[in-house]
Amino acid sequence: MIEKIELKGTYGYKNFITDNEKNQLVEWSLNNEKKFISNRDNRAYYTFSNPTSVTDLILNLKERIIQLESIVDWKEEPDYLDYIGINSKGGFIHQHLDLNDGEYIHTRYNVILSYPDEGGESMYGNDINILEENMLWKCVAGKVMHGSTVVKGDKKRITLSLGFLIKE
Repeated sequence: MIEKIELKGTYGYKNFITDNEKNQLVEWSLNNEKKFISNRDNRAYYTFSNPTSVTDLILNLKERIIQLESIVDWKEEPDYLDYIGINSKGGFIHQHLDLNDGEYIHTRYNVILSYPDEGGESMYGNDINILEENMLWKCVAGKVMHGSTVVKGDKKRITLSLGFLIKE
């Protein structure tokens, strides 16, 4: 059962995806990791600009978010689209802001597919949030500085990031 939870500076939903959905996406990610684009040491991503075997699942998850959050006036985020990011041991996401489009605020809903045993915590503003697998969390990427801490150990941080431009 989906459970809304408060995080530092934002919120999320536990049990947003099922283990079966998570496992499909993790398996797809690991099987296709060679197609991912490296964008820093020990960090890579795959942008869903063309259909794949998990496209329908991703579209269903995005629709689930739209219903859950009652999102009405929005556009697809055109630069990063929807993507899966993998941070391996030593990988992290630098603190940054993403671009908005006028009144449309860059907002990302991040689904945690694999969470490291140590490190990989979400940095959101001045806060650190400890996340968990199967969780969805909201990142207002165009207004709040965000990133992640360094992944320690062999378990990867794998996140499905779904992009929206949402009108304020």
